[in-house]
Amino acid sequence: EQQLTQPAQAAHFASVPIAYIRDDHDYGGNDSDSTAPSKPIALEAFHTNVPHYPLPGADSVNQAFSIGRVQFLLLDARSQRSPKSDPDGTSKTMLGDAQLTWLEEHLLTSDGYSLTVIVSSVPWIATPTEGADHWAGYAYERQKIADFIAANDLDNILMVTGDAHLVAADDGTNTDYSAAGEAAFPLLHAAALDPPGSVKGGPFSEGMSPGGGQFGLIEVVDDGSATIDVHLTGMNWEGEALVEYTFTVPAAGGSS
Repeated sequence: EQQLTQPAQAAHFASVPIAYIRDDHDYGGNDSDSTAPSKPIALEAFHTNVPHYPLPGADSVNQAFSIGRVQFLLLDARSQRSPKSDPDGTSKTMLGDAQLTWLEEHLLTSDGYSLTVIVSSVPWIATPTEGADHWAGYAYERQKIADFIAANDLDNILMVTGDAHLVAADDGTNTDYSAAGEAAFPLLHAAALDPPGSVKGGPFSEGMSPGGGQFGLIEVVDDGSATIDVHLTGMNWEGEALVEYTFTVPAAGGSS
């Protein structure tokens, strides 16, 4: 209630269409995971207050939707994850078995879309580090996802990440964690609306800019032709473009 009634937050929520996915501070304590005591009430609060697309799991809030020929997959990186203190290994998970299967199933249908946008609330790019709160601390599962992308020749993926208080973009140079080296995709890191700047993860091929009052913008140009142009921009509240990257993907069949 406090969050929703803050003047700036209330004005934002009332004027901008939002597909909301939570992270640690609106789910539980700092770096919280599936063992958080707040998990049941956080789920109840989500169902009570948050408009959302159909949820595939009973206690997870991952969801999918599409706009035209673009598919969006929002990951729940908190409610199913193993504690970061668990020893690294094949059983350590950020998504949990059911959500990982859900992600793979949606990725397999991505050829029906021109672009599939995976939304992760925590950074993807970072050197494997035991105990890290982001994908670097769940390196086995990150590679498993990357190997799946490589094995199925999926080449129409864009990832959007958050948490670190910076805007950044990568052309795929640093996103490929597959064993075969065939799972590169562009990435936009988009944060932070309010908090001061911080650096976590990287490197990013197109650079990064830590700071507050920042956000990311994805512009998709689909005019019905054989290709679709995608322009990524990390901006600040003054309208200044801090990082940019543009790429093109083949258009999926059917009308736009």
